[in-house]
Amino acid sequence: MPLKQLADFFSTYQPATKVSVDTVRAAVLCPLYLEDGVLKMLFIKRSQTVKAHKGEISFPGGVQEREDFSLEATSTRETEEEIGVRESDITIFGGLDEVNTTTGFLVSPFIGTIPHPYPFKLSADEVDSLISVAVEDFLEPRNKVDFYYFNGRCLQPQLAFNIDGQIIWGATAKIMWKFLELSKKHNLLTTSLPQTFHLAS
Repeated sequence: MPLKQLADFFSTYQPATKVSVDTVRAAVLCPLYLEDGVLKMLFIKRSQTVKAHKGEISFPGGVQEREDFSLEATSTRETEEEIGVRESDITIFGGLDEVNTTTGFLVSPFIGTIPHPYPFKLSADEVDSLISVAVEDFLEPRNKVDFYYFNGRCLQPQLAFNIDGQIIWGATAKIMWKFLELSKKHNLLTTSLPQTFHLAS
């Protein structure tokens, strides 16, 4: 089963870390679950009232607080606050490589599972909706698209996916891509990455 393979691998994977210089530490949860035998990843669509990344698709998560004893604890606390999944219902497999955002955050991602179905309770201030995507949809070459971000000075090319009209880009896309890259390299999924689906620079 993919979940057992993923759990076994990420329990021993050593994520690449970055030096935090003038960045804010944050953490996200990459929540996996099985629905009718299909492996899915859950995302949130951020509200228009949050301070950063308004309306973007991301993983549940947020800034590390003083009371968080670890970044993993940040990811589960924020997930509970944003979408109502209790920390006790989250099973963390391990971490992924840290990623910088364009807005000054250094994000530590954590891979784990949540129950399905689940009585989600969304934070009205932070989350507009939930978006569930089958992992295999990220493996379709047509879903990897050209995307450009205007940073105030120029357009910058970004790794991005367009799945059923939902644009996933930036740090979220980088995190998802690393998950796919590791899954391909270590045969963690039943579906393999196509040969034409190359790692973005």
